Amino acid sequence: MRIATWNVCMLYREGTLKEMVKEMDEYKIDICTVQKIIWPGKRVVIKKNYVILYGGHKSDKHEFGTGCYISRYGMDNLLAFEPINERIFKIRMKLKCYNLTLISTHAPTEGKR
Repeated sequence: MRIATWNVCMLYREGTLKEMVKEMDEYKIDICTVQKIIWPGKRVVIKKNYVILYGGHKSDKHEFGTGCYISRYGMDNLLAFEPINERIFKIRMKLKCYNLTLISTHAPTEGKR
């Protein structure tokens, strides 16, 4: 199982999700925590070969947001996901010998609050 992390910077722009999925396929990534998704609310987006879990602002504000890309292989091993707020996201995966907890965080850069 290959695990990665990526600061995607504004996944709401047209074509960026498609580009991200292409990169995940090319590098055979099963799980990728993503920061700065910039999608509001929290949702599970299920597609044929992958799922995107994310948590962003409760309002319609396109700012911050964290989540996770999981390939078809990893979908069957998902135990839980918890978007804590727009900057912290946690998932739990069942692996062969143990369970794995991944925490994705987004810290602001200098000058941001």
